[in-house]
Amino acid sequence: MKNFNDTASSIAEDAVQYALKNGIRLDYTRESVQSVDAFLGACHDSLDKYDGDEGAKILWNAAVLFGTYIGEMLLRSGLAEKGFVWVEDDGVPILSIPGGQTAVSPITKAHKRILNGAEDSIKSFVDVVFSAVNGEWPKTGVLRVPDVETASGEKTERIVFKESDYYISLVAEGKEDFVIFQSHDGFFQFYGIGNQFICEAWFNLGGRRAYAMINPDCANAERVSLVTPYGQYTPREMDIISLEQLRTAVYEYFSNLEEADFLAKVPHEKMEI
Repeated sequence: MKNFNDTASSIAEDAVQYALKNGIRLDYTRESVQSVDAFLGACHDSLDKYDGDEGAKILWNAAVLFGTYIGEMLLRSGLAEKGFVWVEDDGVPILSIPGGQTAVSPITKAHKRILNGAEDSIKSFVDVVFSAVNGEWPKTGVLRVPDVETASGEKTERIVFKESDYYISLVAEGKEDFVIFQSHDGFFQFYGIGNQFICEAWFNLGGRRAYAMINPDCANAERVSLVTPYGQYTPREMDIISLEQLRTAVYEYFSNLEEADFLAKVPHEKMEI
C-alpha cells in the first residue's frame, strides 16, 4: 500500500469538496464531525439503495473518503503533535504512534456508522479518541459504558456495571445463548449455563488480540463436553469458569479502561486468531 500519509490530505480535501457540493461545510474543526455524522447517517438511512458488490463498494469508498477526513481533523487537532501518523493495519489505514499501542481507526468507524446507524456515532468516537490520547480518563472507578447485544438480537446502548448482572443471569438461566459487551476498543463475550461459562475478551486497537478467561485452579487442556440449551461445545476444561469467576471478569472489564490493566486482574490465556 502506498504511504497513506502522502495521499490522506488530498482524500480529505476531496471529502470537503464533495460535502460542499451538498451544502455541507467541513472546516477540520472538532465541531465539523457532527456534519460528517449526519451525512453518514443519511447513507445508513438509504442502505436499501446499495445492493450487491457494487453498492458495498460505493459505501466503502464513502467511508474511506469521510473517515480520512475525520483522521486528518484529528491529526490537525492535536494527534500529530503527539506523534500519530497514518499506518497500515490489515490493509486499512489507521492512526497510530509508530512503536506504540494506542491506535484509532476512523475509516472503519465511518464504515460502521454507515452500516449500523447512530449506535456507531462519529461524535462519540471522536470524543473517546480525544479523551484517550489526552489522558483525561482516570485509572480507577467504573469506566466502561459499553453497548450490549444478546443472541436473540436485543441491543441496548451504553449500560453501566450495575446492569450487567441482568445479562449474566440471562445466560446462566438458559434464556440466552450468549451476551456481548461492545466497547470502543473491542468486545467481551460469554456463553454457558448454570455455573459453567466460556468467556473471551477481544481488543481491536492497534491490531486484533483475543484472550480466553481461564480457571486458575485447573490446568487441564483436554477437551470436555459443555452442554447448554443451545447445543454442545467442546472447550478445554481450563477454559470453563464459574459464575463467580465470570462476574469478577465482567466487573474488571467494566472497571478497567486499558487492556493491560484488565488483563492484569483476570486469569487469561492469549488465543490464536
